Amino acid sequence: MARGNGEGTIVKRKDGRWMGAITIGKKKNGGIKRKYVYGKKRKEVAEKMTRIKNELLNNSYVEPSDLMLKEWLYRWIEGRKSSLAYSTYNNYKVMIRNHLEPDIGDISLNDLSSRMIQELLNEKLENGRIDSKGGLSVRTVKYIYQTLHAALEQAVKENLIRNNPSKAVELPKKQEEKKLKTWNQKQVYIFLSTAKKFNYYPLMFLAVHTGMRKGELLGLKWEDISFEKKRIEVKRQLARTDKGLIFKKVKTDSGNRIIPITDNIVRILKNYRLKQKETKLMLGEQYNNLNLVGANKIGKPIDPRNLYREFKKIIKKANLQEIRFHDLRHTFATLFLEAGGAIKTLQQILGHSSITVTIDTYSHVTEQMLIDAEKKIKEMFAIK
Repeated sequence: MARGNGEGTIVKRKDGRWMGAITIGKKKNGGIKRKYVYGKKRKEVAEKMTRIKNELLNNSYVEPSDLMLKEWLYRWIEGRKSSLAYSTYNNYKVMIRNHLEPDIGDISLNDLSSRMIQELLNEKLENGRIDSKGGLSVRTVKYIYQTLHAALEQAVKENLIRNNPSKAVELPKKQEEKKLKTWNQKQVYIFLSTAKKFNYYPLMFLAVHTGMRKGELLGLKWEDISFEKKRIEVKRQLARTDKGLIFKKVKTDSGNRIIPITDNIVRILKNYRLKQKETKLMLGEQYNNLNLVGANKIGKPIDPRNLYREFKKIIKKANLQEIRFHDLRHTFATLFLEAGGAIKTLQQILGHSSITVTIDTYSHVTEQMLIDAEKKIKEMFAIK
């Protein structure tokens, strides 16, 4: 190998490329630890070595990691297990297991590029479903990105990589997002009429009339309700974890909120509480007195899965359009806006952190809103 004039540690290899060696520290056994860089020209190698020298002087040098991406993803998520809600932790693991590990998991952290991530997201949007029947929703693709982005941010903090390649990625977009699935007034009436024959009817009624989330409904206690003021205070939620069902605070300060209730809600809840008291007297010490509104037959919390199963049974019996339990919340919001309710008030009732979230979620215009708008426009220009 020929040595470049005056360049010391830069040498030319037999294959025509140039190689540079620079000391970056010491090994555990005391030996010298070197970093080798390569290039087609001496100038290219010299520039790489100068950059490394400057980073060593500034204590900003990050030695490229040999870790495979999949190894790091699982190490990262397990390290965050104790600080995440069980559902969030589980969702991250699903994104890693189903979408990141199979496609780019065998790439090293150091070799992962923005282009690789961009192509992955584009492909997921077009053909990402596990059953090979089309692409994933924009929301799911964004969740895949968020999972990878968060893991790579931590890798930067731990000096495993110099930069986060996901920062240069543009999130894919579709022209049309999926519309919210909601019921109209007639469908709600059919649903609630059918639900009267089921155990958890008061919770179904509350969900439709307050927009409360499933976990919030199941975490509601009688002490949170003021029948005199006709108000419900949302303070906690019931959540499933790997240790079972637990009560925990709502996610944000805005989630801790006060919701107005109607006379109908007051009447239904009072009747329900009366029946609950009768059951409590009958069972005596066998009844678990947790003061829950949504309690099972012995006073314990209702498993969210059981509430969902009953919800599905009601839909089937009523022969209604299939929706999710969470869509009862969307139904409430849509009917509230159709009735002329203010978007700012809706934000507070739903517990959104900002009005932007409310506007983005419920920016759709329903047929009833268009009919009402037509009437208002006609009134505007009517000659009196």
